[in-house]
Amino acid sequence: MTVPNGVKALNLWWMQFPIQLKLITKIRFFASFGAGGVIYLTSLIFNKIGLSATEIGLGFTLSAIIGTITRFITGSFLNKHKNIATPLKISSLLSIIASLCLIISKSTFLYILGQCFVGASAGIYWPTAELAVPYLCGPIDTSKAYALVRSSEALGVFFGVLTGSIFNSIFYFKSNFIIDILLMIIIISLIIREKEIISKALNNYEIKNFRQETLSKERWHKHTKIIIISIALMTTCLSLIQVTLPLDFVKGGIFRGAISKTATSYIISAQLILLFIFQWPIGNWLSSKGRFFGLKFSLINYGISTFLFFISTYFEKYGLLIMLFAVTFSSIGTSSFLPTSTDIMFRITPINKKGFGLAILSQCFAIGYFIGPFISGRIIDYYGYASIMWIMISILCFSLSIILLNKKYQTTL
Repeated sequence: MTVPNGVKALNLWWMQFPIQLKLITKIRFFASFGAGGVIYLTSLIFNKIGLSATEIGLGFTLSAIIGTITRFITGSFLNKHKNIATPLKISSLLSIIASLCLIISKSTFLYILGQCFVGASAGIYWPTAELAVPYLCGPIDTSKAYALVRSSEALGVFFGVLTGSIFNSIFYFKSNFIIDILLMIIIISLIIREKEIISKALNNYEIKNFRQETLSKERWHKHTKIIIISIALMTTCLSLIQVTLPLDFVKGGIFRGAISKTATSYIISAQLILLFIFQWPIGNWLSSKGRFFGLKFSLINYGISTFLFFISTYFEKYGLLIMLFAVTFSSIGTSSFLPTSTDIMFRITPINKKGFGLAILSQCFAIGYFIGPFISGRIIDYYGYASIMWIMISILCFSLSIILLNKKYQTTL
């Protein structure tokens, strides 16, 4: 049987990466596969059950608060120990517990309890998974390694939402949580089976970087504050796209009509396909442009997308078309933001505080989920639409991008 040239090219491309980097790429693919269905579909599922937008937003807010605590605990642990296997296994177990709570939930209490376990799992997972990339990337440059793992995550999230949507419609309306449980079991088995590869890679990293660690300056980069503010704003954009946008679709705008839940799921899937298509080429392109350029590029694209979301609410006939354009820009913004944010935080953090630095990065994501869903939920419940929120976010993105265009920030990392 002849193997298609496209498959051969894909195999050759995949073979260029070291085995330990391919391992963490697989782990992050399976994690995002499970998380995609949980993050993007949870608000629709519990809206169907009868929870209000405020209650749904409160669940994500409490999840972010729990994630805040576990992120800094995990960051402190990672600073002291070069052990990524144990936190990843604990995170997977907590994700299983979270999905079980959400499966049996028929009320606000169990929904919030499940979301708290989601937050704890995410708080342990993200600093560990992000720090694992430079530990396991070997000779590959970190910016390219982050572009690779983010590409696998984009593919995983797409499959998570698509599979979850199909299974939720055909079999059981909470099938996405069952899928998450199965994938977490796969991750745990992978870590146990490949523990020697992980251990060898960590030992090689320590030997390679011992000299650098003893000579490095223990100082943060001079632009750390503006970088963290930019990341926090863009994670807020990301949380709104993941949690609030589906509600915005199904509830409608000022003149734009409501869209069915099935159509909303397919539109979100289309957005994730775009994210997957854009992720590797944009991430690889930005790796040669400098990390500050990547931040500016992300802010501008998020600013355009949220402005288009705002405009769409005033159009009855073309509102959906405008939202589809907005989704394209948000996919470009996300595909440039995700690898850039991680790599830039790794670069600006002192060598002896890498775990803490990536915990701060994860905390920026927690802040985004703390602020975005709760406030947007209140706005939707009060006004019935989210246009005010979109224009406020757009103004903030454009304002911050203008600040970063100042010559003071014309630097590379």
